[in-house]
Amino acid sequence: MSTVIVSLNTAQRDELFAPIRAIEGVELVHAEYRTSWEEVAARRAGRPAVEPEVLSPALRGALQRANVVFGFIVPRDLPALAPRLRWLATPTTGIDHLRGSGVFEAGIPVTSAAGLFGDVLAEHVFAGILYFVKRLAHFEGQRRSRTWQMSRLGGLGGKTIGLLGVGSIGTAVAIRAKAFGMHTIGLGRSDPNGRTVPGVDRLVSRAALPELLAASDFVVVAVADTLETRGMLGRAELDRLRPEAVLVNVARGSVVDEEALVAALRDGRLAGAALDVFAQEPLPPENPLWELPNVLVTPHVATNVPEYLARAVASFAEDVRRFAAGARLARVVDPTRGY
Repeated sequence: MSTVIVSLNTAQRDELFAPIRAIEGVELVHAEYRTSWEEVAARRAGRPAVEPEVLSPALRGALQRANVVFGFIVPRDLPALAPRLRWLATPTTGIDHLRGSGVFEAGIPVTSAAGLFGDVLAEHVFAGILYFVKRLAHFEGQRRSRTWQMSRLGGLGGKTIGLLGVGSIGTAVAIRAKAFGMHTIGLGRSDPNGRTVPGVDRLVSRAALPELLAASDFVVVAVADTLETRGMLGRAELDRLRPEAVLVNVARGSVVDEEALVAALRDGRLAGAALDVFAQEPLPPENPLWELPNVLVTPHVATNVPEYLARAVASFAEDVRRFAAGARLARVVDPTRGY
């Protein structure tokens, strides 16, 4: 009997799945499943559905046969729709969008793309840092007004970058920071004693967060969305930052108290923030972050690069081979840890 894989919303890139089709005993089926960004945001926040689930007969039929589902977003109550499901693969680094899918409650193994895009996210981090250090917004204003006026810029050599999270993202940022001649402090989830992380000069525990914040010129949020990290940076923590510091968040909006962040930026207690993630997405038009001149807003696009799906599918293909051979899957999510 063949293993039926249902891949959601990928038919236009079918050529990427040729290596999977070539695996003996595997049948690949493309199917379409669409939902709104507002619904995705509701799932990430653990809220009830904001719109009715609409599933085509073709999708329902495919899921009835599915042993494996590959998709960025999946229907709610997936185990009921796919009673033969034995594995869900999501080509994303986070898993909070799978809340409401029912897979964790059903004990179905879930794999993610964690670790695949640390380099891409690190590039986005430094784009945000250099946006402020090199005063790019200022010079864009001069271009618009056709003004030629020289001014002094900042640099990264000798500066300190604090990394909240030293997984694949934090490590990739640290390695690139060393290329700029920066000092690096990393905050890990566990006791740092005896542990080393590439590019990180000093590894500290959560208890040393205030010290890390006070010592950093730049703070990068790169932790997963878990009960432990929600609200990790509130008013008290933001007050530890230097007035000239810049905060970069490429993790989840839930980690930072957005109201406290807006106040710090408005009051001059924080020089700037480069944000790719927010407490509510899409970011509402009335949100004050849109109006602050010391904020760079990008709409959750840090990993939105042309090679994203190709990388994710190549990794998925490796796991399909493991699955077919009865071997352990890579990047299996631990739902109790949130990643």
